[in-house]
Amino acid sequence: MSTTGRTRALRRRMIVEARRSTIAHGLHGFTIEQLCETVGVSRRTFFNHFASKEDVVLGIELHADVEAIESYAAGGVVADDLDPLDSIVAMAIDQFHRAGIDRADEVLVRGVFEREPALVARFLSATDVQLARITDAVRLRFGWDDPDDRRARLVTEAAAGMLKVTAETYFDDAFDEVTGPTFGDLLTTNLRLMRAAISTGQDTTP
Repeated sequence: MSTTGRTRALRRRMIVEARRSTIAHGLHGFTIEQLCETVGVSRRTFFNHFASKEDVVLGIELHADVEAIESYAAGGVVADDLDPLDSIVAMAIDQFHRAGIDRADEVLVRGVFEREPALVARFLSATDVQLARITDAVRLRFGWDDPDDRRARLVTEAAAGMLKVTAETYFDDAFDEVTGPTFGDLLTTNLRLMRAAISTGQDTTP
């Protein structure tokens, strides 16, 4: 496993264990030191990846996706001939696979929010920050330099809406991940449906 892969696996272990501990004991029912001991890392290593106990529970990593977003802004990560909305969807699929997110993560997150509802606001705030970063990246990638140009934000918010609908479907208890589409395929289908709905009101794709 590469160094990047090992780092990603370590972060996931810390996140999963923090979520399990929160569900079992509450956010204030365990310490960072106890979490580090369980995972087998030092306190210094913990703070190399997360700013606080709340952040590790929510999976908010220090400098998360910075390299990918900067590369996207410079024209990398996804094919350079994609339009703005297609490019964001492609990047989202790429990051979804890189993060290794699965349905078990959603179950843990749901349990965390049920145990600690106050964390929902922190999660939403972090989401807003991430959307702002992606909006800036879209603006740079497509040369929309005018600060009054709303296109980057409109595209980013549209993509965020599609991601929300896709996640609601994919992580629903009734969804069969064995026979159902992958997250990427489902998101791509939703993109096609949205384009068809906007242009004609019908899905004419074979």
